[in-house]
Amino acid sequence: MNWVSNVEKGQFLRWFLDQHQLKHKDARMLLEHILKKHHILENLSLTETIQVKERTIVISSVNSDEVGFVYYYHNQKTEDISKAMGDLMANPADKVYLILHFYGKQLNHRYQQLVETPRRDSFKRYKQFKRDSEDADTIIDIALLKERINEALDQRDEHLFKSLVSQLQQLEKR
Repeated sequence: MNWVSNVEKGQFLRWFLDQHQLKHKDARMLLEHILKKHHILENLSLTETIQVKERTIVISSVNSDEVGFVYYYHNQKTEDISKAMGDLMANPADKVYLILHFYGKQLNHRYQQLVETPRRDSFKRYKQFKRDSEDADTIIDIALLKERINEALDQRDEHLFKSLVSQLQQLEKR
C-alpha cells in the first residue's frame, strides 16, 4: 500500500471538485467537509474496490454511468448522504475509502498515483511470494542433499547415503 500525503489527496480532491459536476450536490458538501477536516483526510484512501466491511464512499460525476452516491458501512449500503456525513462527524478517526467515478479517470495519472491497490491483490501477491519462496527453499535443499549424497558415495558411507536418499525422496514428494 502506497503512503499518500494529505496535501496530494487534498489537491486532487479540490481539482476533482473544480473540474467535475457531481450527480448529487450534497456529495460536493461531503467532499468539502473531508477537505476541511485534516484528520478525516489523513484516514481517507482512494480505491477502486468497494470495501463492504469498511466505510466506503462512492461518488460519481455527471459524465459517469455509475450511481451518483453510495455509502457502504458495516455490511450495509445506503444512498443517504446525510448518513455518511453523520458517520464521518461521529467517527472522524476511522478509516474511510473513497471511490470516484469520472470520465477519463483511467488516463488521469494524478488519480492513478493516489489509488491504493486492493488488499486482496496484496494478499494474493503475498501468497504467491510465499509459494515461490517455499519452492526456492525446496530446490536449494534438494541441491544441497544431492551434493551431500555425492560426498557420501565418495566416502563409501552406505548408512549416510541411505539416510540422505530417504530425505531427498521425502523432499521430492512435496
